[in-house]
Amino acid sequence: MLKTTDKIIFLGIFLLLLFLAFNRHSKDQLFTYHTELWADKAGYHMYLPALFYYDFKASNYPENFGSKIGNGFRFNLKEDKVISKYPIGVAVLQAPFFTIGHFIDQFKERGACEKSYAGYSWTQHKMVAVSTVFYFVLGLLFLFKTLVRNNARKRVYILLFLLIFGSNVYFYITRDAGLSHAYSFFTFSLFLYAFERLVNTSKSIRTLVILLFFIASLGCLIRPINVVFYALSALIYIIPNWTNLVQRKSEIGSAVLIALPLALLLPILQLCYYKYAHGSYLAYSYTDESFIYADTPKFARVWFAPGNGLLLYSPFYLLSLIGMVYMVKSDLKKAVTYGVLFMGVSYLYAAWWTPGLGCGYGHRGFIELLPFFALPAMVTLKKIRAKWLVNTLVVLALGYIGFLLNFQYRYDGCWYGNGYWDWAEIGRIMAWW
Repeated sequence: MLKTTDKIIFLGIFLLLLFLAFNRHSKDQLFTYHTELWADKAGYHMYLPALFYYDFKASNYPENFGSKIGNGFRFNLKEDKVISKYPIGVAVLQAPFFTIGHFIDQFKERGACEKSYAGYSWTQHKMVAVSTVFYFVLGLLFLFKTLVRNNARKRVYILLFLLIFGSNVYFYITRDAGLSHAYSFFTFSLFLYAFERLVNTSKSIRTLVILLFFIASLGCLIRPINVVFYALSALIYIIPNWTNLVQRKSEIGSAVLIALPLALLLPILQLCYYKYAHGSYLAYSYTDESFIYADTPKFARVWFAPGNGLLLYSPFYLLSLIGMVYMVKSDLKKAVTYGVLFMGVSYLYAAWWTPGLGCGYGHRGFIELLPFFALPAMVTLKKIRAKWLVNTLVVLALGYIGFLLNFQYRYDGCWYGNGYWDWAEIGRIMAWW
């Protein structure tokens, strides 16, 4: 149950992050690589302007428009089609904010540039930032509601602070707002919340099962690879609670029969787009990208490389890994399932053709799973009790968080070092030499 104080705090978190996101882009010119609708971000967002302004016809767009948005999507001029390799889920969640932006634009004067590029006005750029922060904070709220059931509020708030500023998620809700990760974070937080309720209550089983299937369907519409992540993360609750779930199999089974058809409604949108764009309801839009390192996964690059390494830029995951070790004695099944989740996600990215996922700050592929990794991180916080150790860790944590925030604001968004392992590039970014 949320207290009035909690509501005020979360409103404050939303307003603070929104201010920081706006401030991050306050001096950016539209249609430049720092903005909210550029490259991948424009590719996720494309469906909304294409539907409401351009009738999904390439010929209706301004000339040379691709270069204006960093070629986030492409035009098939021969067939008069607009082609994006990115799935439709982010646009579905952005739709309410896009609609608000449309009406705001109707009531304010717009410059000639904005009139020429309907759907890509200054207002719509800002709506991308608003939607990103909104869904992240909403996900943070569901994570709070999950954690506070078994933990002191003060400790939960400390964990949330470390999650925001001790991981690279801050970069992706301010500097790179509009990418899929904050939206996926929201779906995984809600997925976790629903699963926690399902295994700990005998009420509202049908509603919770329907919610689980629906949110998983939406999450897979945001990032198709999430289907693997949902399966792995679900094991964390299914394996330790198998006996309990089997005893309720009739109730859960009947709920699944209702939930499954409803969950299959959302993917119809994606299939219809594939039919339009590629001539087939089943298509693989990432045609030239695959798991080329499946036999030689690049784990070290994913975890430790100065170019987008996970642990270097997101020390929050160290808390999670330490918590998994603590859990070996107290709850071996959960410790193993968390280990499987971490290693499974690591392997998928280590096997991908670009293990660091291209431009970005730290490894962004783990962001959506932060809600699940927050649980073992909480175990670590509960185990730290010695006052001298707490004080030492607080000083170290604040110092490192300060370094990371400073680095983020100096970082241009892409790693320009001589390969992933160019440690000297960190010094150049910080202007140490």
